[in-house]
Amino acid sequence: MPTITNVAGLLRSHTTYYVLIITLYGLLYGLDTASAAATLSLIKDRFKLNPLQLEYIGASTSLGAIPGLLIVIAIGSRCSRKAILLVDSIAYVVGFALVGAATNFTIYIAGRTILGVAHGVSTMIVPVYVGEISPKELRGLFITFNTAALNLGLPIGFALSMLLELKVDSSRWVFIVNGALSLAFAILIVIFVPNSPRDLIFRGKLEKAQLVIQKLNYPNAFSQDDAAKEVHVLAKNFDEDSKPKFKDLFSAGNLRALTISCVLQIAKQSSGFSALQYFSGYLFKLAGLSHGKILGQLPNLLLGSVQFIMAFGSLMTIDRLGRRKLLLVSSLAMAVGLIALGGSFVAITGFEQINKSQCEEYTRCGSCVLDSACGWAAEMGKCMIMQYSSDANTMVLSGSCHLHSTRDHVGSWLAVVSLILSLGAFALGLGSIPWVIQAEMFSQALRSKAGSVAAIVNWLFSYIWTVSFLQLAYVITLPVIFWLYATLLVSILFSVYWAIPETTGRTLEDIVDGISNEADHSTLDS
Repeated sequence: MPTITNVAGLLRSHTTYYVLIITLYGLLYGLDTASAAATLSLIKDRFKLNPLQLEYIGASTSLGAIPGLLIVIAIGSRCSRKAILLVDSIAYVVGFALVGAATNFTIYIAGRTILGVAHGVSTMIVPVYVGEISPKELRGLFITFNTAALNLGLPIGFALSMLLELKVDSSRWVFIVNGALSLAFAILIVIFVPNSPRDLIFRGKLEKAQLVIQKLNYPNAFSQDDAAKEVHVLAKNFDEDSKPKFKDLFSAGNLRALTISCVLQIAKQSSGFSALQYFSGYLFKLAGLSHGKILGQLPNLLLGSVQFIMAFGSLMTIDRLGRRKLLLVSSLAMAVGLIALGGSFVAITGFEQINKSQCEEYTRCGSCVLDSACGWAAEMGKCMIMQYSSDANTMVLSGSCHLHSTRDHVGSWLAVVSLILSLGAFALGLGSIPWVIQAEMFSQALRSKAGSVAAIVNWLFSYIWTVSFLQLAYVITLPVIFWLYATLLVSILFSVYWAIPETTGRTLEDIVDGISNEADHSTLDS
């Protein structure tokens, strides 16, 4: 059996390549997230958007994920994982086409909402699909490939936007390129990737499942008899669970697992990740470190690169350190980053609320440009109503701040370091481990339903925090909102951390039985 330390064995294993193809959907998510963040200013200028509309660009993706997941709940037990991903590819192609060709804000939002449907389905199905075809020793590693692919998509998306901006309108062409990649990935799935053997057994296709098991174990010697025995063991487990009902999720063992899954997703999104990711370019502009079409993308490119490196670190450690320890380290590191990020914006924006009747009342550039009616006159060092004067010295810089004082320099560079620390720490564990754990704690019959419920919670809280980000920044100020994220992350995580099972190195069936037995003992004790 190949292991993480046996690279040659991993490269020879068919399962490795199947997993890499499936997790390309994570790459699409990363590409889209980076493309949306990188082109946000261009879209704002093209459609003349106000702050609420800017928030809705990110929030519409989260909102669109929910109906997609409701569909998976309805059909997840009747359709194979492979079939669902192929339909998901169509949603990706249509969504990217609409966003790339949009001539008004309504069409753009329609495209982003359809992309949300696609993201919602893929973020739930991919971990389940991968978990079902992975050996127990490598399951955490392989499921984390999805997060690594997502984080690889971030620097690629930022770099692609930067390069396209040299020749064409990147706010259109970057999404068209992403749509073409979606189609290519669907073709790879059709040609190369088999259905999950557990999925096939669940549908009564035992002979096909036996052949797939032999493929998954190649190049290790795995005879027909060995494959037949494994099929028999899995089929026996499914016999007791062959007709799932939604209410089965609320039995003692399943309810405990579902609660853990949902609370982990709430903790993850309450860290502010979605808002920070979508508005990263906007925050860099407030910090005065994002000027020009090309150089303005460099902070985002650096951020995306660090996120990928940290996600790669997660690949190396998740099956050795364990899910629970890595989750704890990642979450605490992100909380520290968020506290520092709040401190940096004390220097950049202070605690000024964005509710002044006159632009001249703002004393900081950062708080000035947060108000969509105002802009910063750099040479004069004051906030003014949005306009362009005939005097070049009073030209208003509407979208970004220049650095002048020592306070501005310190705050800006601390903002860069702390934002990278926060999102890098997220990529190390908090971003992936909730998906890994929820893909491991449920029976075959309920896995897609339970995963969909937890994913709906994830996207619902993503929507809430993304759509409220700028409005909260106006009312309670940016420093306070970052400190709020840190407080919520730590408090919510510790409310459930004691109950999270360590699933490293255990079979899916053993994990489910263990949770069920613990729930039964708790019921008897009470």
